[in-house]
Amino acid sequence: MNNEIRVMVCDDSAIMRRLIRTALELEPSMTVVCEAKHGRDAIDQLDQTRPDIVVMDIEMPVMDGVEAVREIRKLGRTLPVIMFSSLTSRGAEASLDAIAAGATDFATKPTGAGHIQKALDSLRRDLIPKLMQWTAGKRADSMAAASAAEPTATFPTRDAEGSNRSVAAIAIGVSTGGPQALSKLLSGLPHDFPTPILIVQHMPPVFTGLLAERLSSQTGHCVREAADGDRLTPGTVLIAPGDYHMVASRERDGVHVRLNQEPPENACRPSVNPLFCSLANCFGDQSLGIVLTGMGQDGTRGAKSLKACGARVYVQDQDSSIVWGMPGQVANAGLADRVLPLDQIASQILRVVGSGMREPLTASTS
Repeated sequence: MNNEIRVMVCDDSAIMRRLIRTALELEPSMTVVCEAKHGRDAIDQLDQTRPDIVVMDIEMPVMDGVEAVREIRKLGRTLPVIMFSSLTSRGAEASLDAIAAGATDFATKPTGAGHIQKALDSLRRDLIPKLMQWTAGKRADSMAAASAAEPTATFPTRDAEGSNRSVAAIAIGVSTGGPQALSKLLSGLPHDFPTPILIVQHMPPVFTGLLAERLSSQTGHCVREAADGDRLTPGTVLIAPGDYHMVASRERDGVHVRLNQEPPENACRPSVNPLFCSLANCFGDQSLGIVLTGMGQDGTRGAKSLKACGARVYVQDQDSSIVWGMPGQVANAGLADRVLPLDQIASQILRVVGSGMREPLTASTS
């Protein structure tokens, strides 16, 4: 079949390779063209097997997954590489290292050894959608958003950039390509930036805490994984923990972060939508929502809530996005006040924040 997705599986575990092959054999559009036992084995077979995408384990003998990604990129290969790691601190750390080295995305390995059906279900739920998205799915995602507006203001008369309206809180939603995008955006903001920032990055537990630590080190901002009850204060930068929605809640002594495990939205928990909607409720038109690179449509419903109360919404443009799914959907729905290259978003934030907060965390909104 001309449209078959050719998959290379690189893992030192014969059991895991067999599980992945079994899961992929249930997908008529996919075929495993190569099973490699370590990174060097994978690299040596690239020319012969011509995969469309690689599933790469992290810890392997001879050459581990991170080094293999570096070598693949040194060869000029642009094919997607999905890191496949365990849901542990070590696995999460290595996955983030691999992303920094040029890996495309990551998925977590099934837990509960010995339960074959559960493992297959996990692979079909977590890994296969990423393989689809990064091959035929990536093109479909871009085409779905292709008719979005050019990178100019979608609502030039509604976005009161020149007004005295302050920004009380900023919410950022991001998925694929998020670690790099967040690092660049936060690095463009001064260390004494006064407005609280709440971030939903589509990542599982463990990963989000490590991402917060890395962003703190990379950007100089104090970035933390949110805890239930955290109070929003000037300079707060909080990331939603994996598997928890994060919302803002106005309470007697100010605005706090609340975490919950309500059902996923757009197959995501955390989801951007609950955060955006809660900002609209707490801060009204003093909110700023930002949607960065990512697959899917998470954030669109929340952006509608923000626009309904007169808040600003910015999205990353297509050229600077790893995948223009999430931001493209918002732009295509006519909800973006600005469609901006990643390297211009921080300066645009500074323009609207101006002198900072004017009692935004205690002022009531109608």
